[in-house]
Amino acid sequence: MKHWKERILQMKFGKLVKRLTILSICVVLLGGILSVVLLQPQISQITSAAQQADQMDGFRGEHFHDWDGWDDDHGITEPSLPVKGALLAIGAVFCALFAVWWLLVPAWLYQASKQAQMNALLWPLLGLIWSLWGLLLFLVVRSLLRQQCSSCGIWQRKASFCRTCGAKFHVTCPSCGTDCSPGDQYCGHCGSSLKPAEDSKTTNETR
Repeated sequence: MKHWKERILQMKFGKLVKRLTILSICVVLLGGILSVVLLQPQISQITSAAQQADQMDGFRGEHFHDWDGWDDDHGITEPSLPVKGALLAIGAVFCALFAVWWLLVPAWLYQASKQAQMNALLWPLLGLIWSLWGLLLFLVVRSLLRQQCSSCGIWQRKASFCRTCGAKFHVTCPSCGTDCSPGDQYCGHCGSSLKPAEDSKTTNETR
């Protein structure tokens, strides 16, 4: 169990999602094309029968209730056993792909909640039950209770300094005392420079 937890914490979900998205698109396209090819005889028969029935007014008005035995009356053959097996295999691949996407949500929630020092049992459980709804709820709650370090990207409890890399979450303007973001070079309130004194000297010497 600990081994799986460590592996989840070390996973790079960004790359995994990109690869899984490409794989999903390829599987859906290939599965759809293969299904059409396998069912081509039945599709042709249904199209031909529909055209004939439309000409005879078989699909209109009071004739809508005559669906029972419609395939027998119009000579639509049942797919062969190999075709059924292939379609079943395609359906199994789709189900497996859906399961992977479904399990990916609680796995990411475990990693994210662990890093943000939130409940690492509750959030993966909600993700397993509600999937995307649990994911959206987590993102909303995390944005309200935690803050993200602009330097290392780690979400954590609100403080003055990052617990992971030590970066400042806020920079105070030396002129007016306004709280600014660490990446700001000038104060948005008074326009004063937020660069350290050494950087300012280096800039002036360069000029």
